[in-house]
Amino acid sequence: MEVQFGACNAVKKVPGFLRCFPNLETLHVQSTRILEESTGKVNLKFWQEGGPIECVLQSMKKLFFYEFQGSRSELTFLKFIAERGRVLEQMVVVVASECFSSGDNVNAKLKPLANAKWSSKACKLELFRSPFEEVSGPPYCHKIASDFGFADPFDLQYYSEVEVISVS
Repeated sequence: MEVQFGACNAVKKVPGFLRCFPNLETLHVQSTRILEESTGKVNLKFWQEGGPIECVLQSMKKLFFYEFQGSRSELTFLKFIAERGRVLEQMVVVVASECFSSGDNVNAKLKPLANAKWSSKACKLELFRSPFEEVSGPPYCHKIASDFGFADPFDLQYYSEVEVISVS
C-alpha cells in the first residue's frame, strides 16, 4: 500500500482500506514524498476515533514500512499499529537514506515508537537503512518489478540493518 502521509486526505483512506482485509497477516506500506506542503496533521486521536480495525487487532503479524521520513503522521500510524496489534510479531521500519544523510538522529525520531505500550510483547522492531537515494524502493519500481531476473523485491537482504529493538 502506498500512502502520502503528508496528505491528510490520503491518510484518511487507510482505515477503510484495512477494514476490507480482516484476515490480513502481512502489510507492506510505502511512504511517498509529498511535494507540496502538508495538508493537515493526522494525530493518534484520528486513529483511535476511527474505531477498531479487525486485521490490526486479530491477524496482522508483520508490518513492513518503507522509506520512513520521520513525519509525525508516519510515527502516529506506526504507534497505532504497535499499541493495537495483539498478534504482531515483527515491525520492520526501512528509514529513507535522506534521514541518515541529513544528520538527524533516527533513534530520537523513533523513540516514541520504541517507548509505546506495545500490545504484543513478543514483537521485534527492526530498523533498516534504505539503499535508495530517492524515496522509492524495489517494491514500487516498475522496472525492477517486471524484471523476472530480479529476486523478491520485498526481501530485506537489499537493506542495511541498523538495529533490532526489543519492545518487551
